[in-house]
Amino acid sequence: MKPIFAFVMLGALLAGASAQDISLPSPAARLGVDLVGAIQDRAVARTFVKKDLPQADLSTILWAGLGIRRPDAVSSATKANRNVSFSGDNPYINLYLLTDKGTWKYLAEKHSLQLKSGKDSRSAVSRASIPQAAFMILFTVDTAMTPAFLKANPAVFQLMAHATAGFAAQNIALTASALKLSTVIQYTLAPAGAAAAAGLGKQEIPLFILQAGYTGK
Repeated sequence: MKPIFAFVMLGALLAGASAQDISLPSPAARLGVDLVGAIQDRAVARTFVKKDLPQADLSTILWAGLGIRRPDAVSSATKANRNVSFSGDNPYINLYLLTDKGTWKYLAEKHSLQLKSGKDSRSAVSRASIPQAAFMILFTVDTAMTPAFLKANPAVFQLMAHATAGFAAQNIALTASALKLSTVIQYTLAPAGAAAAAGLGKQEIPLFILQAGYTGK
């Protein structure tokens, strides 16, 4: 009964009345769809059917984007190994989850969501926001984490940040595809609105957004 109770409680947190920090369930180990199938089924959409996203699926999607997995032969065994690689090892990309219930920062080390705001700020982040989307993800770069060898070349770091965030977005889009969601990546942003919604510091810069939802197909 405990797993069922936890699932119900998590659902209440995202869909319920009071927004708060959220401890996510463990991500799925397998989804039953191979990579080629996820690529073939990936769909871009800008209109969605309003439907709640199971927290187990949200957990897997966020983990795919920026979660932590076991160290491999290339990564340092002493550092947390993310699902995307960071030049210089510093995790300078952040993900923020936005829904109609609030805004949260994804904390990969704890696999949890840290509440930033208890209101729907999606339209303030982007005029392209889709109310029926299951969620929006805001990708940002924390320039305080710039690798030392790029401190003198911020333009190159900006390009690197977009590329790294793009890897995370691709992981999210393919995982969403495997879970029967459509996605759309958009660069239409209101930097001031994004900074206010996510509580960004002066050195954290919004990059782009990804929206995802069900199409009913």
